[in-house]
Amino acid sequence: MRHEQDWITRIREHAAQLNSGWVAMRRHLHQNPELSNHEFQTTEYLVKALGSLGLPVHLSGEGRGLTADLVSATELASGPCIAIRGDIDALPIHDSKTVVYRSRCDGVMHACGHDVHATIVFGAMQVLSVMNAAGELPWPVFVRAILQPSEEIAIGAQHMIHHHALQGVDAILALHVDPTRLVGCIGLRKGTLAAACDTIHLQILGKGGHGARPQKTNDPIDAATHWVQSAFRRIARTANPHGTVVFSVGQIDAGHSANVIPDNATLSGSLRSLDQESRRVALETLEDVCEAVQRESGCELEMRLGASAPAVVNDAKLVDLMIESVGQTLTAGAIEWIEQPSMGSEDFSYYLEHVPGAMLRLGVSGEQVGNAPLHTATFDIDERALAIGCQLFAAMVINYFDPAKQVRVG
Repeated sequence: MRHEQDWITRIREHAAQLNSGWVAMRRHLHQNPELSNHEFQTTEYLVKALGSLGLPVHLSGEGRGLTADLVSATELASGPCIAIRGDIDALPIHDSKTVVYRSRCDGVMHACGHDVHATIVFGAMQVLSVMNAAGELPWPVFVRAILQPSEEIAIGAQHMIHHHALQGVDAILALHVDPTRLVGCIGLRKGTLAAACDTIHLQILGKGGHGARPQKTNDPIDAATHWVQSAFRRIARTANPHGTVVFSVGQIDAGHSANVIPDNATLSGSLRSLDQESRRVALETLEDVCEAVQRESGCELEMRLGASAPAVVNDAKLVDLMIESVGQTLTAGAIEWIEQPSMGSEDFSYYLEHVPGAMLRLGVSGEQVGNAPLHTATFDIDERALAIGCQLFAAMVINYFDPAKQVRVG
């Protein structure tokens, strides 16, 4: 027990000393957000930051995203490795906060906490690097930081995997900020944490004409509205009530004049599901609706799938690792068990198709700041959450390599 108390104490002491730098990093990233597929300056900034720790940094393809390894003993170089993942892209939302670190990019904002995720991954690597240099690690560790682009459009994880980010990795950990939980609270769940998500795109090709003579047209707007209502109704009646499915339409585009029936229409939506059978049934139902509306309207309907992400399924042993680490860095009472999976999605799930992993929810809400919802123009965090996340990630890495426990997953 004494040995454990020593390295936990070192983590806390280093976090106290380094915290002001983490706050500065998070604010810099918040002020300088970049959209998905455009994270070049963010990547360059983080390459320099991790390189300053003396770590070998690998820049991913196209200059977006990076990995950095800390191998504290040469015998581990070909041994087990655990990865900690953060994301770095922002959203097309205008920052309406009145704070000194408000976004400097009109219409672009870190409204989902990716600035926090990236800072925490860096902070954990910094703590572990300092402890390694001071001979304070209780045993050797091999950890890889993965900082990925394009999470918001669900292609960043695949980008990193394609560029070998998981090569040699045995397990992976991640977190997501949670404004519904207070600072110091950690949300955990074994099994399915977040839903699979499929983006649905529908193109309707009709025959336009004068608004006074609809009988001479094949009206794509009528077909679109019919398809939406039929899809909502049919999915509700065909999906297994024990397998949650959520279908929403978020965009419809058609026409340019009040008295002209257009030639075509397009719409986009999302299908979220918690199991493969529910997903299969829902997609087949949408195809059936296309065929029915096509026959009735005379329009041609073409449905295709866009960006998709599988469900996030947490490995039980890695969640146990999180439980232990929360108890060490906070208290066991800090854990809040998540009763139901989120119907939101996360492209962290792509890593889990290759290696076991787990994601936790990090409380970021304080008395004065941090309770605005994700993806809103006023989203912010109580910055005390930064040190909590950094300490927790560092402890999880150390616990993973505890020779007395031999945490292995699969």
